[in-house]
Amino acid sequence: MIFLFRAFISDIQCQLKNHQIKNSLRVYRGQRISTDEVKTLKQYLGQFISLNSFFSTSTDYRQALSFLNDPNAAENLEPVLFEIVADPKVATTKPFADISAFSEFPGESEILFMLGSIFRLDNVNHSSDDQVWIILMTLCSEKEHDLKNVLMYTKYELGCGQTNLRTLGKLLWQMGKLNLAEQYFTRLLKELSPNDPLLSDLYEDLGKIASHTGDYDKSVQWHKKSLALKNPNALAGVFNDDESSNSIVIPSIPANVQWAQNGATVAGGHGEGDATNQFNEPGGLFVDDGQTMVIADFANHRIIQWKIGDANGQVIAGGNGKGNGLDQLCWPIDVLIDNETDSLIICDLGNRRAVRWSRCSGITQGEILIDNIGCFGLAMDHQRNLYVSDFGKDEVRRYQIGDKNGTLVAGGYGQGDGLNQLNVPTYVFVDQHQSVYVSDRDSHRVMKWNKGPKEGIIVAAGQGEGNALTQLWRPNGLFIDTLDTIYVADLGNHRVMRWPKGAKQGPVIVGGNGLGEEANQFNSLEGLSFDRHGNLHVVDYYNHRVQRFSIE
Repeated sequence: MIFLFRAFISDIQCQLKNHQIKNSLRVYRGQRISTDEVKTLKQYLGQFISLNSFFSTSTDYRQALSFLNDPNAAENLEPVLFEIVADPKVATTKPFADISAFSEFPGESEILFMLGSIFRLDNVNHSSDDQVWIILMTLCSEKEHDLKNVLMYTKYELGCGQTNLRTLGKLLWQMGKLNLAEQYFTRLLKELSPNDPLLSDLYEDLGKIASHTGDYDKSVQWHKKSLALKNPNALAGVFNDDESSNSIVIPSIPANVQWAQNGATVAGGHGEGDATNQFNEPGGLFVDDGQTMVIADFANHRIIQWKIGDANGQVIAGGNGKGNGLDQLCWPIDVLIDNETDSLIICDLGNRRAVRWSRCSGITQGEILIDNIGCFGLAMDHQRNLYVSDFGKDEVRRYQIGDKNGTLVAGGYGQGDGLNQLNVPTYVFVDQHQSVYVSDRDSHRVMKWNKGPKEGIIVAAGQGEGNALTQLWRPNGLFIDTLDTIYVADLGNHRVMRWPKGAKQGPVIVGGNGLGEEANQFNSLEGLSFDRHGNLHVVDYYNHRVQRFSIE
């Protein structure tokens, strides 16, 4: 039922998020439960309760008590008053809101909590007059120490965190309902296009189900289909930076792998323009685990979302002309997805600010996270710290969400090519150890700052401007895989280079065939990223397109 009504539930979640309470408050709920349920609650003090429905409460103590005065209530049920302390700072994914203005009964002062809200059970005692059980609870987040590992493991087991028919099928599978799981997998199979990247995984799931039910012939056929789609040079592993926050895919790529030299246009490529199948000087891009790209459409002052295989993209932020309104962007240059809040974070370069924009349908404006900053590049670590390069101050700062000042983590000692300096930092990348990599554009090098030191180390080029394999010419887009191999968009040389850890020079992996618009050429490069299969995606700036180079 939850899956069938998922659109309705998602809409309510967006509405709750839009009207989220801003300050901490105490709410109440009066209801009757069985004696056994009271005993069970008393046994689990200090533990957590997750609700499987929306949870209605009231800020009015007496109003909540009035619900216990039902003359038709069963005699064997105990009167209970839930007393809950709720802080909106912990409600990052499960919001709660005052819905009195939308209620048929505004006098009830109703506060509604999102389905799946988590509470810590603090105390269960009789009231002073022994008439009512008082149950004290505190709203908690998914990051509570006792819960985080369990929830992350569950998300890992079920998939990337986005609910679809495969997610539901896997859950039914774990519950032992193999026939139902197979039905959902088969239903999803009919909905997927022939080139959908989920196909190979879905075939494998169906093969395993068939094996469990004893139909080994069918199992073999499904596995054959799965293997036929998978690349023979399959990746050693693919990891998400953090299942609960940033959905960036970090593949582990073998050292001897190669990519097709001719790229396929997967977004744009229809000339300069503002139609939904066009770009005007695209900048940074972000590829999530669901095979969806978001691209900063720089000169169209908008962010475009593009699903792999689609002919057109969708404007999901900006697109209302150049400006500084909250519904506008001005020269957006980079973007990332924050899964925990289901939002975009955007470098709004022309407005000197970083903004957050919800991906919920119906949201038409963003909110300012950081202002008065020459924002160019963005990254987020597994603790949801935000890293922003400031090309005006030649530095990179780390921000906790809500922090306006940040902590210096790279550069900050004036413009230059010293080991403690940067000269127009552009794109940034943060690895699993919180080491910061920076494309130091006008010093023609890539720098790495380990967490703590005031000086960085040169990890790519640094031999001056040039086109030798030891050099870069204005590096831009940046990516580091799990082996610490560096991939960098070499803007001035119209090529992408790969720099193994500790290497003094790097091979050209795509491009390097001069300026042009052919499938093996670029006309200046901006962002780059990988999908979960190891296919390389590159923003071809003046050709107004995104090129995908398939792994071979």
